[in-house]
Amino acid sequence: MRCSSSSLQTNPYFSPPFTMRFVTDRMLGKLSTWLRILGYDTVYAADEDEDGAILTFAEREERILLTRDRDMIREANRRGIRCVHVRGDVVMDQLKELLQHGIDINLEPVPWRCSVCNGVLRKVKDEGGDAILLAKSYVPKDRIGKTEFWVCNRCGRIYWKGSHWLKMREQLKQIKNERKGKQE
Repeated sequence: MRCSSSSLQTNPYFSPPFTMRFVTDRMLGKLSTWLRILGYDTVYAADEDEDGAILTFAEREERILLTRDRDMIREANRRGIRCVHVRGDVVMDQLKELLQHGIDINLEPVPWRCSVCNGVLRKVKDEGGDAILLAKSYVPKDRIGKTEFWVCNRCGRIYWKGSHWLKMREQLKQIKNERKGKQE
């Protein structure tokens, strides 16, 4: 398996090189969020109770199945669906597990996917973009015109590289450093 308006423009970083796409079961919500932050198309099957539906979706969409469910892993293997049995409870450990299973994920946050709904982000342009930003109470008004902002094409959530971005990069840097130490 292989793995809107004129004030918006397509993401300038890439037209996603990350061809790996994932589906996670309801036990891996935080991992879904982090994979989206890293730029991956990740469907979180939180509302889906039936394992068969998740497996069929993973197979049809050619997605890598990430689950904590041993029975689902057995069935995925039987059907030839690429999958990883995630055992860790902490999301940073879960990301390390993916790397240990040969899933070479990007370890740098990129403004490509909405961490909430998996929609594609678009850069807010200067002309006319202020109205989009001003409409959201959580957007730091003092940063408008001084920093880049992105908006989700599906849910309208706004993103920018603030202190939260730096904290995420620090957490990911620890994984990179551990990985680098093991390679030396």
